[in-house]
Amino acid sequence: MTAQPVLKTDLVQTQLVKPCLVSSDSNKELNKEPNRELNKELKKSTQSKFSKAAASYNTHANVQKHAASDLFSLIKPGINKNKLCVDLGAGPLVNTHTLQSMFASVIAMDLSLNMLQSSDLTTPKICADMDNLPLQANSVDVIYSNFAVQWSANFSALMQSLYSILKPGGQAYISTVVEGSLNEIKTAFAALDSNSHINTFNSELHINQSVQNAGFTINSTKKRIYTDEYTTPLKAIASIKAIGATTQNHTNTRQGLLTKSALQKVCSAYPLINNKACVSYHVVLLSLEKSHYKKAVNCLS
Repeated sequence: MTAQPVLKTDLVQTQLVKPCLVSSDSNKELNKEPNRELNKELKKSTQSKFSKAAASYNTHANVQKHAASDLFSLIKPGINKNKLCVDLGAGPLVNTHTLQSMFASVIAMDLSLNMLQSSDLTTPKICADMDNLPLQANSVDVIYSNFAVQWSANFSALMQSLYSILKPGGQAYISTVVEGSLNEIKTAFAALDSNSHINTFNSELHINQSVQNAGFTINSTKKRIYTDEYTTPLKAIASIKAIGATTQNHTNTRQGLLTKSALQKVCSAYPLINNKACVSYHVVLLSLEKSHYKKAVNCLS
């Protein structure tokens, strides 16, 4: 019996697939956006910034590591030996390495080719956009995604896509940054101008509604606040750039580099706690499941 292919192309055996793999009519329908050109530019910006941060990511991704640990704790042990897992937004494959000890096979997927190439871990690597997943329907057992899906251009459509590629009974373990995050940086930059200097994050309500509308059963949902502390506001601001997370998903964005005086003004306005400059992330941790059964369709006329 031949195993069902995972990829939508004949590149299944390729260790590293460069962008972009494929597009499909179904994904095109899911991801129609009124500001398509803006989304295209934002994707390029996200890809570029995470690629530049590949070398420094592991050093500065402290909060991400804590979230990953909490997300791993949601995975039930001992039942995953024959399963295929996709690490979505795998970055430098730190979590992929842990997932390999839990699942029979793991595919690392990320928008940044540099991130994928920064690791010499032996595993299939796919450079692709999460908003245009190159995966077959009903082909994956488990999706693991830590600190990544907040960069989706359309979170609701992404959840529908993830639901589609999972096999019946499949599991998804997702952590995503939600509104309230990076408020310290927002406060500091408000002293400079009225433009936005941070990403706009989805609300917890929108997250939960999107996964339910996609068809998922929510086995667990938890809210966590993770905080990094720095000795100076400048180091706190620099930490965001060091992990590549400076892409903004809206048009009300200040253009150009800060002058020295502007940066000093921002640092002076940075809120301190016990003389520490904190960077906080509000994060939702999700354990989701795709039903074994198709939903009944109301055919009454």
